[in-house]
Amino acid sequence: MLALCAQSVQAQEAELVRNGDFELKPKIERGTNATTAWSATKPVVVVHVDPVSDDNPCYAVVCCDTIYNQGFDGINVVDGTKYDFSVCLRNLPAIKEQERAEGCKLLIIQLVDEQNNALAEATIRAKGNQWQQYQAVFTASGTCAKARLAIVGVGCPKIAIDKVSLKKHE
Repeated sequence: MLALCAQSVQAQEAELVRNGDFELKPKIERGTNATTAWSATKPVVVVHVDPVSDDNPCYAVVCCDTIYNQGFDGINVVDGTKYDFSVCLRNLPAIKEQERAEGCKLLIIQLVDEQNNALAEATIRAKGNQWQQYQAVFTASGTCAKARLAIVGVGCPKIAIDKVSLKKHE
């Protein structure tokens, strides 16, 4: 199950997302933490309960908000280029019964320019409360040297996000 969420060393070389596993630590790389390269209007929540694996104990939790990854000083997006996106997700049940919702969590995945205009977009519907890998391929409709990856949570159910990856399609 978790082998699906593993990345090879070769795949990491082409990675456009920085800190896609929420694991950067100040002791390893000075000035970093679990939310390095990530931003949102609210603080990005990082959790350590029931992780993808013991080697990857941190992940983010998203509700009805948007988190952004700036990549390595911006993501260079080129018009007409295809991008491969992958992520490990699991739905998180609400603690209070009256807040529980049936169904699936919808995420909108975008590459956005400096004004938050979408350059590319895909949707993913996460199913179940066990970690699963999801993939999408999308094509850029514009060019931007300093684009960001946006992950938009639609609706109120919470979702765990880990192993975020973005690469140029080959």
